[in-house]
Amino acid sequence: MKAAFLFNFTRFVTWSHAENSAEPLEICIVGTDPFKELLDPIRGRLSQGRELQLRYPEINSDLSGCDVLYISESQSKNLNLLFDAARQQGILTVSDLPEFVRKGGMVGYVKQGNVIRFEINLKAATDAGLTINSRLLELAVRVLR
Repeated sequence: MKAAFLFNFTRFVTWSHAENSAEPLEICIVGTDPFKELLDPIRGRLSQGRELQLRYPEINSDLSGCDVLYISESQSKNLNLLFDAARQQGILTVSDLPEFVRKGGMVGYVKQGNVIRFEINLKAATDAGLTINSRLLELAVRVLR
């Protein structure tokens, strides 16, 4: 379910730096990959006319080129560093870390009973130059403004 959400998030976000729609849309996973082969089916699919690519950068590597940055639990100590890079480079941050959106992340998975839902920190996204479609905002269980 989290992998499907990750793909769908790319359909409802507009990146201000994405002037060339021919460029691939890059989903980066930093830290321990919780998805394993679950993301493989989205590789090469189109979202907003852009081909999806997956990349697994190291924490201290250059994140340029990333459009979406999934931050795994193993990177919880590096949140501020990752948030700063994401804000400067216009990268959508996503994670299932507890209180992720309250700490400054943009989209956080939350579990409600047996169902996975998500929260959105609209201010963090706007500060990074991202626009989140109102349809996605309506589906969120909580939106921080």
